[in-house]
Amino acid sequence: MSNDCFRIGILFSLTGCTAITEIGQYQSALLAIQSVNQSGGIHGKPLEPFVEDIASDPLLTYKKAEHLIINKKVQVLIGPYTSACRKAILPLLKKYNILLLYPTLYEGNEQYDWVFYCGALPNQQLQSFVPWIISQLGVSFHLVGSDYIYPRETNYHMRQLLNINGGQVVGESYAPFGCQHFDYILKQIEYTAPDIVFSTLIGDSAVSFYQQYHQYGFQMPLCSPITAETELKAMNAIHGKEIYTSFPYFKTIQNEANQQFVRTYHDRFGSNVISSVMENTYNSVFLLCDALRKMKKFDTSILREMLCQSTFGAPQGFVKFDDNNHHLWQYSRIGHATAEGNFDVIWESPTLIAPTPFRSYSASTLPLRIYTSNPRNTKHLENYTISEEQLTNRQERWKDNLFFLNQLPMFYPYQFFLIGADGILIECIGQQSAFEWHTELKPGTKWSVESKGRNGYGLALINHYTCIVQGIQHDDPSLKKCITAGIPIIEGDECLGVLGVLSKTDHFTNLLNCLSALELFVFSFVKFIKERKNHLLYKNILQEIVNQSNSGFFLIQNENIVFMNDYAESLLIKKPSIKDMIKRNLDYIIDKSMGKPVRRRIENEVFDISYQCWHDYHLIKFTLFNQRRLKNHHKILFQDIIGKDSSFIETLNVAKTAAQTDANVLIIGESGTGKELFANAIHNESLRSDKPFVAVNCGAIAKELIQSEFFGYVGGAFTGANKNGKQGLFEIANGGTLFLDEVGELPLDLQVTLLRVLQENEITRVGDHKRIPIDVRIIAATNKNLLNEIAYKGTFRSDLYYRLSVFQINLVPLRERSIDLPELANYFLNKLNGKNHTEKIFSHKALEAIKAYSWPGNIRELSNVVERSYYLSHFQSEIDIYELEKPKKNESYLSERSQKGNEDITVIDNAQSEKTLILNYLKEMDSNISKVAKKMGMSRTTLYKKLNVYQIKIKR
Repeated sequence: MSNDCFRIGILFSLTGCTAITEIGQYQSALLAIQSVNQSGGIHGKPLEPFVEDIASDPLLTYKKAEHLIINKKVQVLIGPYTSACRKAILPLLKKYNILLLYPTLYEGNEQYDWVFYCGALPNQQLQSFVPWIISQLGVSFHLVGSDYIYPRETNYHMRQLLNINGGQVVGESYAPFGCQHFDYILKQIEYTAPDIVFSTLIGDSAVSFYQQYHQYGFQMPLCSPITAETELKAMNAIHGKEIYTSFPYFKTIQNEANQQFVRTYHDRFGSNVISSVMENTYNSVFLLCDALRKMKKFDTSILREMLCQSTFGAPQGFVKFDDNNHHLWQYSRIGHATAEGNFDVIWESPTLIAPTPFRSYSASTLPLRIYTSNPRNTKHLENYTISEEQLTNRQERWKDNLFFLNQLPMFYPYQFFLIGADGILIECIGQQSAFEWHTELKPGTKWSVESKGRNGYGLALINHYTCIVQGIQHDDPSLKKCITAGIPIIEGDECLGVLGVLSKTDHFTNLLNCLSALELFVFSFVKFIKERKNHLLYKNILQEIVNQSNSGFFLIQNENIVFMNDYAESLLIKKPSIKDMIKRNLDYIIDKSMGKPVRRRIENEVFDISYQCWHDYHLIKFTLFNQRRLKNHHKILFQDIIGKDSSFIETLNVAKTAAQTDANVLIIGESGTGKELFANAIHNESLRSDKPFVAVNCGAIAKELIQSEFFGYVGGAFTGANKNGKQGLFEIANGGTLFLDEVGELPLDLQVTLLRVLQENEITRVGDHKRIPIDVRIIAATNKNLLNEIAYKGTFRSDLYYRLSVFQINLVPLRERSIDLPELANYFLNKLNGKNHTEKIFSHKALEAIKAYSWPGNIRELSNVVERSYYLSHFQSEIDIYELEKPKKNESYLSERSQKGNEDITVIDNAQSEKTLILNYLKEMDSNISKVAKKMGMSRTTLYKKLNVYQIKIKR
């Protein structure tokens, strides 16, 4: 071993879309290492962890792993989480002869000499889980997953197990990795109406889906082999009440080893959230140490041998490695989510479950057919070969994808062929000399069943699943000493062709063992084909889009221009020096243009140059200065909203999430809590930020004008109407956001119309029959309890309420945010200081009085009081409690001082304060209702209601 310590590389995503799961794994690894070191380490030497954040990125994982191996000299690696990241570093492990402990459930179908798999396999999770679901919850399943290796492979296992156990798949939907919006999939689920929704969504996609599933009102239980305590925590557990899952480990297991693990983890990290993959990571360290203790000196080959014999009394129970396949014998358990964010164990296996990495279900249900019946008469078979020109045309269509398949002969001792959808053999993959032992397999020959009789390639084309034909079972005599296997290349509902495998008959067992991996390879090949098609499509679309811009776009990789739009090309022709300028100044542009564009003169013109980066691609944008459209730099953003109160921060986070979607938002809060401020911030940080934000106070529009204000009118629609007609608020806000303040004041007839508009995305002007398509996001706000309005008064429609409240944001009243009061008060004071070039401050007593007051008018009232006290303090540098005065009265505005010791701290009853405030404003505004309503931030209708409640009579 190393002289000073044993060096362990830790590879997890501490940022990125799977971080919610992987941070717990990283912490569990550190906890186990700390425990080993506190017990004396290994032969008196400590374990030293070297941690790298891989950010859910396979390419970054490769780079960080190589950095750990070369620069940090680590002797073993632990991590990562996703299969793509694991597969990315497999070549490194062999290259540098270093072992990886992979502590995550995964799809199986892999056995690599340099990897020890510490997570659950599909057979350890699904073989008991699926029959239990069918017996307890229902038989019809809608499968939902991330479009990724693990989800698709897991759903393969699901289909086989459902066939065996009498279940059925009624729908299957996939979302892009990291997806946050699931309207389309939720509608598919609504259509298929399954008994169970089975989810293999990964990372924060799972959290978003469960939240939206809950909001959609579905009652079907959710089952998932990947959703654990970390995901329940991320969605505050409330959405997890009808979630079932299967893992070897749950935090609620009652044994001494687990209780010690949970206590130690909580003491170290202050968290009670522990999941199965976290326990897998914890176990991997101890299994590694068990192997290291048996070694006198470090050697990778010896460590591999010792790990095969490694055991550990884990929190889930005793576990051990299988010495044949490097996977872990583990328990199998089924859990039901609780409201507290845990899982109750409702079933568990009595013994350890043996790991079976490769597909091992009943042969009658596998999509693999091995043909063994007698051959048929061959006299009617016809050899068919296409012309050289026809073959060249086929090869040309496939040539850009062939390099992907050319890797196969490096890893497998077989011959491979690409066969088209019509059965024509298009390419022999590998060295031509490798096919000399079977001369019939030549490009241009046809291998359909009609031409060659029974063979694995032709049968795979017919059946669309993997087929194998052995030796004498072939109809063609030339194949009697061969095995032919065909793996269909399926894209959607279309079979593009077949990957043909040719082997000698004595390799049959080995070929069977390799088929699962080859099928996964073909699945990846199809993904590659789709991605390449998308790449070409996106490139053409990008070319079309950027060609419409008045800016020049250069895409740079390794200092080479790999893409430019027409405007950039014309710039390069007119000003060849641009290319050299980019190369010379690339680092400077990258460094300086992250915040704002860099301005540079090139020959006789001035350009603003901005920059964006994706991995090693740099997009440089040149905009001619005198054509540049300046943006509004005073937009309200979330960073401008002040508050540290925990409940307020939670509300702010919900608003930030809403900003990243296009869903409607309902903001509920008392008058003056900043509803329009939040609405502005949501709009300004959304994809609609460069489109209009139109705000309207629904209570301030006369009832007879409300239809025309919202939807506009055509010329001559009514007496006095503009002869040219007028756009309504929806048309003005088209493409952007319409903010409906005091939405609870809308008349019922307009609520019906508004609901129809939201459903159909069309409006009709008053006096017209023509429908106008609109694209408007609605953000509504109210200080009313709309559910009470629906239930008890019937003044608001429930269907409109649910349409508006996809995201509901409840603003915290200022009286519940006492921690924020000093900062808010000083913020308003500093604005006045900046405006008037002063440096006034609040006295300690004034700030204490501000903190003690209940602020019924919320932030608007606080702003008004601060402004009034600022001007009443005249030339004083300090604002004292006595400057917080009512107009024309020598008494504190924050009246009725409280008796807190000897301090002049003040409190007031909310209702009484609001009544006093209204009376003061009425006196100050000479009973002008419009001015008073505006000053208090409410509609005239609301103000009249409050006058009635407080029995205030207006002097006329």
